[in-house]
Amino acid sequence: MNLGKPVHEPIFLNGLCMTSVKRFLIIYGGYINMNFHFRNDLLSYDTVSGIWRRYKTLDPTADCCFFSSICSTGNLVYIFGGTDQSCSYSCTNSLLSFDLTNASWKTVSPYMSDYDENKPPPMGNSCIFYHDGSLYVLGGILDNEFVDTMYKFCLDTSTWSLVSINGLKPLLKGQIFGTVYENKYIFDN
Repeated sequence: MNLGKPVHEPIFLNGLCMTSVKRFLIIYGGYINMNFHFRNDLLSYDTVSGIWRRYKTLDPTADCCFFSSICSTGNLVYIFGGTDQSCSYSCTNSLLSFDLTNASWKTVSPYMSDYDENKPPPMGNSCIFYHDGSLYVLGGILDNEFVDTMYKFCLDTSTWSLVSINGLKPLLKGQIFGTVYENKYIFDN
């Protein structure tokens, strides 16, 4: 976990995503609100030592993302989607992983321009969580519209599928945050 470069604490960021792994707080992306300086960083904060670290990005020339979603399991951090800072503010549906033990990135599922009903569209402001060997992406914003579907990515087979939701769908009117607790998804909208 000490493979990153020690840095000062970040200044105020907006549009970031955050998760935790053991004693570490993990932050990805975002922009500095005052001047819209976009960040393509993965940062960690050791809650015991008080040390911030910055890690190399997967592709330093890639567009910076904000409003991505993030979760972790074990020593792996997963990042889905987000909006880039290009003039078009286009979204992505790529799924990345970062291994905290060796500071290595991996593209788990690349950007898909040919998404269908079983693959998530490019979007930001979604929620991602891990459960029982799969990652779930719920909601998001696509073309300024809220998406109320859930997609599952099986880590064993590397395949996406649409999750059928039984009962009433939650009313999604913004980015949601949640976790799995005792085999139930708990979220706040």
